[in-house]
Amino acid sequence: MFREPLYRDPLVVGWAVVMLLAGFVALNGNTEWSGHLEADRVAGFLKDLAEAFLWSFFLLLLLAWLRAKAWRWTGSSGPVRGPVGGGGARRPDSSLPWTDRWIRDWREDDEQRRAHGPTSEPRFVACRHGVPADGGASGPQVPVLRALSVSHTIVRPGSSVLVTWCFEHALDVLVDGRGGHPPCGEAMVRVDSSRRIDVVGRNRFTTTPAATPTVAAVAVPQLDLPSLSAPPPVSLHADVAATVGAPSPVTQRLDAFWATQETLRPQIQAPPRFVGVPASLVDSLRRSAGRKDPK
Repeated sequence: MFREPLYRDPLVVGWAVVMLLAGFVALNGNTEWSGHLEADRVAGFLKDLAEAFLWSFFLLLLLAWLRAKAWRWTGSSGPVRGPVGGGGARRPDSSLPWTDRWIRDWREDDEQRRAHGPTSEPRFVACRHGVPADGGASGPQVPVLRALSVSHTIVRPGSSVLVTWCFEHALDVLVDGRGGHPPCGEAMVRVDSSRRIDVVGRNRFTTTPAATPTVAAVAVPQLDLPSLSAPPPVSLHADVAATVGAPSPVTQRLDAFWATQETLRPQIQAPPRFVGVPASLVDSLRRSAGRKDPK
């Protein structure tokens, strides 16, 4: 609502003059221009000065708002005229003539985006590494390396690798001694021996050197295939022979089982007979011994 710079705005200049007059009036009403300082007179002067500042500041804002409204009404009442010397149409008057220019430019850009509609293509303001796409070297700034990589670290001699880089505040990039590359891009580089690939970002003021990790060039041994048209055939042969006899009878299997059980049973040897003892007496003694045995 105010004119830039402020010391050229008549409202601000008038407000400053009014404050000086109010301060002089407050000082004149609270002093006798002689004697010593008194606390009640100083407090009265400050109170009057604060009231004058408050009411005058509110009045200043009201007058500035009314002036801005008046400029808006006068700016939209008549048609827009073209310049006298020909050419394009004159730039329309802003609704806030005494504000900064960036507000008017921002509003015009917004109107253009609305006129194009949602079908307009989006603008890419930054690359995939986050560096502004149109951000060149705006001042004496050192190029800053944001990203650097190589596709392969082990290759055969004579192969090519893909080098990717991204510099900020750079105009062009020197890759392996060859310039003309953009600040953010990629290029194929031939590797004949193990080495590091130099990448230098530069602008009008200074340069920033960098290098990729060492790319090893290793020769792969060649395998000599046999000269035969086809490998010798391999054949496998196996002979299997089996004889099957008649089944043994069940009784024979039972006899063999009981014979095995008999061999496992313990054998008790009978003591030798007494000389001159009748056999009937020996048998009766054995029977009596068998009755006493709990088994």
